[in-house]
Amino acid sequence: MSKIALAFVLAVVAARTHAQTVYQCAGPNGSMTYSQTPCGGNAKLIMSSGPKPKHDESTGGDAGMAAPKAIAKPLPDANIQAISDSVADSNCRRDAEHLFISPSTARIEQANAQIAQLSRREYVNGYGQAYVGQAAIANQQVEQQIVSLQQLIATEQASNNAIIADSNRHVADAMAECDKKKADREKVATP
Repeated sequence: MSKIALAFVLAVVAARTHAQTVYQCAGPNGSMTYSQTPCGGNAKLIMSSGPKPKHDESTGGDAGMAAPKAIAKPLPDANIQAISDSVADSNCRRDAEHLFISPSTARIEQANAQIAQLSRREYVNGYGQAYVGQAAIANQQVEQQIVSLQQLIATEQASNNAIIADSNRHVADAMAECDKKKADREKVATP
């Protein structure tokens, strides 16, 4: 393309707001010319820009223009929809399972370890003391500590059981919601 033709194209593009149309034509010597009117039998329309219609706020569309037709969305492929529904159901169920809270058993394990240690001490005190009276007192104190630890274990287990029951209820509610969503999707998919 010659420099003159390129300059003309740039001028046309710059003045686009003023020009209605631009045609490209091949000249007799093979040069390209550009014009706002068809310049021969081989004229090729390369740009068309009419004045933009004003937006009509009352109709929600352009003045003098018909309302655009709604473009129909193609129906999704049944297999793709089935896969999408399956993924949605799997995600819902996974999220529901994450609602389960596993309670800590650290205090119970620690209390059991202390009971085991105290039981060994009771045995040693019972047979290793020179005086039977002192051994009986020491064993009684160890037994009281063991009973106290057993009560702590029972309280912790009851608390953990309540946490587990509450978690199971939340999971069951969330799973029921997943089942409802799945049933709703199946109703929509079935004509």
